Amino acid sequence: MENAMMHRVLYTALLLCVSTETSQGQSVLNQSSVPIVKEGGNTTIPWSYENATFPNLFWYFQNHNQAPQILYYENMDATSVPASFRNRISVKHDKDKKTFDLQITRMLLSDSSMFLCALNPTV
Repeated sequence: MENAMMHRVLYTALLLCVSTETSQGQSVLNQSSVPIVKEGGNTTIPWSYENATFPNLFWYFQNHNQAPQILYYENMDATSVPASFRNRISVKHDKDKKTFDLQITRMLLSDSSMFLCALNPTV
């Protein structure tokens, strides 16, 4: 049983970074990838943006046939993170490189979701 658990592979995320441009000329880079992670493993989903002076950065997740839910935004209270991800996610924001990378540890099969990033609240 333990051996079967070790070889389980997660198609953890279809990353969809929507390219948007605002009236102030702010935009994100359009990125997509499908990371493959073993159950119990860790993953980082990179995201970069450009031309954003004061970005409001958000990560969302969306399960099959459900509406997107906020996963994380800058300065979010840790107790507001969805319970299934609490204590397993972190975000690294490099303002000089304009990146906002999502890190998920101890991946679970239930983490298989679409992850979306946005400059402004969209839901």
